[in-house]
Amino acid sequence: MKPGAFDYHRPSTASEAVSMLTELGDDAKILAGGQSLLPIMNLRLAEPAHLVDISRVGDLMGADEDTTSVTLGAAITHQAIEDGLVPDPCLGLLTTAAAGIGYRAIRCRGTVGGSLAHADSAAEWPTVLTAIGADVTVRSAQDERTVPLRGFFHGFFTTSLESDELITAVHLPRFAKSTRWALEKTNRKEGEFGESMAVAIVSEGSASIWLGAAKDVPVNLAHVETLLADHPADQVPALGEVRDRVAADLDLSVPELDLAQRHRLQIHAVTVHRALSRALSPEVPA
Repeated sequence: MKPGAFDYHRPSTASEAVSMLTELGDDAKILAGGQSLLPIMNLRLAEPAHLVDISRVGDLMGADEDTTSVTLGAAITHQAIEDGLVPDPCLGLLTTAAAGIGYRAIRCRGTVGGSLAHADSAAEWPTVLTAIGADVTVRSAQDERTVPLRGFFHGFFTTSLESDELITAVHLPRFAKSTRWALEKTNRKEGEFGESMAVAIVSEGSASIWLGAAKDVPVNLAHVETLLADHPADQVPALGEVRDRVAADLDLSVPELDLAQRHRLQIHAVTVHRALSRALSPEVPA
């Protein structure tokens, strides 16, 4: 199938883009890389009357850094991050995450801001950037605000973005040199969305552990973090312990699960356990 008819708009600045969103109203959609929106349009699951193409807006494609953080423009592509064309303040976590997104053709078009706005919890950026503690700058024609990603995602394909707002930048804290991290994704074949995705970040006695593709938003595994804190440093908890804590974080009662649900829980537990094993290894991932 092919998409329905629409009017195409190409603004040259972010200010022009948000003005168009205000003018065109709910019938407009932002087109960044188009790797999620266009397939949905081809299936006629979305039929916007207007597309506002921001893929060549220069002020959404820059990168700035200082001693504590890096700011990436929302229209920066996965490929640019994968190839090290922009700074990675997270000791290689960003480049690793970008390299695992789909296939090279997708990474050359898809953007970090587009992935966050799309809000698929099985995708890399929502889980990875939430685990990192990133913020996004959101802009409308009237206002600009900063939103922590840990409060940005409200559900599947649902965020705190209003219809006239645009993500313009992503702000990333710089990891300490002693930080250790791991990203594990379990999928049937390379390039597919993960059936489970775990991010573990360990630094100075604290841990940030998040799980994607388990619910409609990334899940903070607070019970797993507590389990880790109760173990000696660099000691990986047993898989069974991890599984029980993951179940608690997902609000699951294990005795009540059927076989398919137990299998899915086991996939998540193994993915998290692998991430912990790598993050707690003596060597920092490269």
